[in-house]
Amino acid sequence: MSLAHLSPGSRVWFFIADRPLNANEAEQLNQTMTEFIGGWKSHGSALSAGYEIRWNALLVVAVDESIEAPSGCSIDKVFRLLSDFTTATGIDLLNRLLLLVPDNADTASIYTRQLAAAAIETGTINENTPVADIMHIRLETFVSQPLQPFRDHWMGKQLLNP
Repeated sequence: MSLAHLSPGSRVWFFIADRPLNANEAEQLNQTMTEFIGGWKSHGSALSAGYEIRWNALLVVAVDESIEAPSGCSIDKVFRLLSDFTTATGIDLLNRLLLLVPDNADTASIYTRQLAAAAIETGTINENTPVADIMHIRLETFVSQPLQPFRDHWMGKQLLNP
């Protein structure tokens, strides 16, 4: 259920794990998402959807709205699924206030606002540090530019320009 089969205009949602997933947790999330995406419907119609886990910490979910648009209820189902996943595993995927900094192609560091402020002080993060851009609403913009400089991220704007 990769994102590759979806049109570039597909709508996307992003979920950052509160910590990097280990291999077993990533597999569990993959199984959960594969089952969900395979049966995801809106008003009885199957959705053309996909997902991807990047950097063992970022879940990207997308739906091709040109085929069938998701309803509010069907979107809520994703959030309920991830809430249940959090309850079952202790991995929070619903905290919208996290910063994801890719370390390499496979892993990333995850920061709260407080941890990011401390990382700025130590020089671990600076205004040019590439961070995940989770403000995209279309798949094509995420695929072409998944990262942005920290200074352009909402957290960077707050911490660098108090």
